[in-house]
Amino acid sequence: MSMEADGVYKLAILGGGPAGIGILVRAARLGLLPQLLQPPDNATRGVALIHGGPVETLGVGNLGDYIINSNTYAKSLVTSILEEKPELDPPESVQGTFLANLATHATATRLMDAGNTTIALAELGKFLGAVGQEARLEMLKYTASSTCYVNTTALRVERIVATAPSVDGSSVEPKTSHVCKITIQPAGGTATCIFAESVVLAMGGKQSLPTTDLSASQLAKTWLSDAVLREPGRGMLASALAAAPQKKVCIVGGSHSAFSVAWTLLQKPTQKDKTISFAAKDITILHRAPVRCYYATKKEAEADGVVVDKLDKCGSVNTFTGLREDAKALFQAIEAGKETRVRLFHVRKQSAPVQTQALDAATAIVWCCGYGTNMIPLVHGDGTPLEVSHSRGGAVEIDLHGRLVRAETHAPIDYLFGIGVGFSLRAAFDEMRTETRADGVTVYHRRGATLILASVFGTVPVYGHDCVTFEQMVEKCERRRKKDDKTVTSPSAASHHRDAASLQRLATAKQISLDRTTPPSPAAPAQTSPAPPSKLKVPVSTASTTCHGATIVVTVPLIVAPGTVKKGATGNGLSATKSKHITSSPSRQTSLTRRSSFGEVRRHTSHSNLRIDPTAAPFSSSVPQAPTTPSKDGSIVVSARSCGKPAARSVAGGAKDAIQSIRSVRRTPRNQDESPPVVNVEPAPPVAAVP
Repeated sequence: MSMEADGVYKLAILGGGPAGIGILVRAARLGLLPQLLQPPDNATRGVALIHGGPVETLGVGNLGDYIINSNTYAKSLVTSILEEKPELDPPESVQGTFLANLATHATATRLMDAGNTTIALAELGKFLGAVGQEARLEMLKYTASSTCYVNTTALRVERIVATAPSVDGSSVEPKTSHVCKITIQPAGGTATCIFAESVVLAMGGKQSLPTTDLSASQLAKTWLSDAVLREPGRGMLASALAAAPQKKVCIVGGSHSAFSVAWTLLQKPTQKDKTISFAAKDITILHRAPVRCYYATKKEAEADGVVVDKLDKCGSVNTFTGLREDAKALFQAIEAGKETRVRLFHVRKQSAPVQTQALDAATAIVWCCGYGTNMIPLVHGDGTPLEVSHSRGGAVEIDLHGRLVRAETHAPIDYLFGIGVGFSLRAAFDEMRTETRADGVTVYHRRGATLILASVFGTVPVYGHDCVTFEQMVEKCERRRKKDDKTVTSPSAASHHRDAASLQRLATAKQISLDRTTPPSPAAPAQTSPAPPSKLKVPVSTASTTCHGATIVVTVPLIVAPGTVKKGATGNGLSATKSKHITSSPSRQTSLTRRSSFGEVRRHTSHSNLRIDPTAAPFSSSVPQAPTTPSKDGSIVVSARSCGKPAARSVAGGAKDAIQSIRSVRRTPRNQDESPPVVNVEPAPPVAAVP
């Protein structure tokens, strides 16, 4: 295949896993995919995607083979790919792209139904596989300019000088340019070459056995965590343990992989492995760095006794270096003494004899010390190797623009990019004293792909106006988000955002209908009256002076008309009630149930299902506290005396005459010895929740 006959691609992507397909996903969300697959100037071809596996593994790679659960929520991946974000600069949308077809796909529906829970990686893999298939179908629409190769292996990348032939045989001197010559070979076929201006390496990572850290006898019984976390590797290790008199396992490493291996050994027995049982301290985890856990907020970390010295821009703790979900639950169970079959040992220089003893006594050793890079030869035009820089963990290093860097000068290589698990992309925020590596499917789809697209299209179409780096774009979006949150949380903005849809939901909750064809009768003019009281207080008891996180619902009468909500109005509108929520913890308004792997059900709740009965009798020290009773809708109805601070006067529901009575009482002088008057009000109609 010659360059003159086949042309030069704008971009060649070597690898069709989650990271490689993520470039097409990001381009689609930004509206740049048609230009990427078919450049408008026709000077070059579009994209060449080379995938070494079968077509069924496009978009997912090996991710679906792992037998562990995800370390993020099930719906997070779906929303990161399909969520509409028109407010951003540049705006992100899936309308009119191949991603729109995934909104109703069965795999996406399954993950969204799972919601804020972990899910098996096999299920995530099915969704990513659907993304890959849709991306391939989109590329088939541009066969004249773009090509998708499957079951094809990339063998070599060489930088050459290409000479463009003169046009129509004119005497104009031909132009020369540098292009990449990529040697590829289909399964069972002969090698051929394609040409591209830039190359993206997205061939994943690999693990290797250590050559210096373990002795020969120790290496003979060592397994790689990547194999143990997949079948049949896990089954082979289980068989080896079943045949041994002792079930001692030594896990080397303190990352998510290490605790996932321990979790797999404890939680994944099969029919043949039921005879395997671990005694106390049978599993040892050797870790060099302190074990860290991820926390969404600083408050969560401090509640666990963690000293927080660094937060990322979202306020999270240990975003990339912390354990999550099943691995985190196992670590916390070990620390609390609930899981005695696993012990932790912090390896230091002076503890080498203890480390050697643990390795020698183990029946099996599982190596969990990170991933290197699946690399292919990179050469100059003269055939000399192109040496690239590696990080301390062995992965190929890339700069903050996604480019590989030269080993000798640390200068970036403008035509070579890296993305995925095999490349060390530095996080925007270092969580430890050393550089923090950013990994994750959503990281590849967003940040990694954005860096590459910026080199192809420039900064404005990818980062938006006034931004030249990814970090500046993130800061701009964060400022806008905080500004919008502040606007929405203000009382005036909240009233302004109560639209017709909210009123329709209110009407549905009260089982009434709104006739939008007939305008409501004008409300009767309100009579002149003194200023209303500054506060409406609910009768409460001194038995409990605090209410941690509870939501107090105070009902006041409302008149609901189509498109309007007026307090105290009369006429032909619709009678309803307005719920005012007073919470001691605004950030905890939902109730999440997390099921750990150890049979525990953890419920994180802010008591948002509690509501105060507004029709309760006024406070009296002689009245006993009423017990809590469940209501028909499943919420717990609590007497107003059971929570909050005592109040002098009370108004519980009622209509306009009740308020007038309070005003008249306030204007009437009385002796200081008199007891506070009590206004008896008819119970308010049933509360209709206002969204």
